[in-house]
Amino acid sequence: MLSLTERIASIPGEFVLGYKLSRSAISEVFLCTFNNLNAVIRFDSLCAASLVIDRQNEFTLLKNIQYLDIAPKALYVDPTNGISIWEYVQGQEATFHTTDTKQSMRSLGKSLRTIHSIAIPEHSADIFSNSMNLYHGLLEHTSDVDLFNKASNLYNELLQDDVSKVLSHNDLHKKNILWNDAFYFLDWEYAGMNHPCFDIASLVKNFELNEKEINELSIGYCLNAELFNQEKLNKWIEFIRYLDEVWELCILKLSSKPESKNKFS
Repeated sequence: MLSLTERIASIPGEFVLGYKLSRSAISEVFLCTFNNLNAVIRFDSLCAASLVIDRQNEFTLLKNIQYLDIAPKALYVDPTNGISIWEYVQGQEATFHTTDTKQSMRSLGKSLRTIHSIAIPEHSADIFSNSMNLYHGLLEHTSDVDLFNKASNLYNELLQDDVSKVLSHNDLHKKNILWNDAFYFLDWEYAGMNHPCFDIASLVKNFELNEKEINELSIGYCLNAELFNQEKLNKWIEFIRYLDEVWELCILKLSSKPESKNKFS
């Protein structure tokens, strides 16, 4: 992988790097200007390459859903060198425990339903299943494989309800949802086909939604009682907790590899 300086030099058009917004094992994110637009740039680490994150797929998806105005506009991608640029979206991290909880929950439910209604090509890659297979490969010969097996077995059990898979965001953490008179969803690298309850349960878990808030969310989503059954959601939350642990273990394993020590070159 090119050094950070070389990657910056490879970007076409007018580009000015701004200050760093965040850094993780997977990427570094900066403010920037790109062809006179306020934008955000992400430089992937070697760890991201090992996770087989498909930035071209993410870029194409963002382009296809641009008309919905629920995600940043994709501006540039260079998958080979781990570079992604999207238009800067001004807003604040979404919070819901306010005096306007009823309306915000219904609005969020409607936005999630919009995501789950997006049509994608029939033969698109099953990113979630591919990720699960990768995690298994990383942990297969370690003592942590038992945790993965718990997660995998529970996931397979939860899929037995015959609910059709939909396009899912698959990473609905607090930092990935912004509010600016509407909800905007960030970081679509894991987006792909999944059971709709995965996204719903992620919201319930990550925002610690109570029964009343879940009910308002379901109204915004269009009152599909089967998807908002509390017992079912609790099982999905259990799976998500397992999966979060599995992901952390995989990141730790990948980050410990000698070639990943200098993650961003």
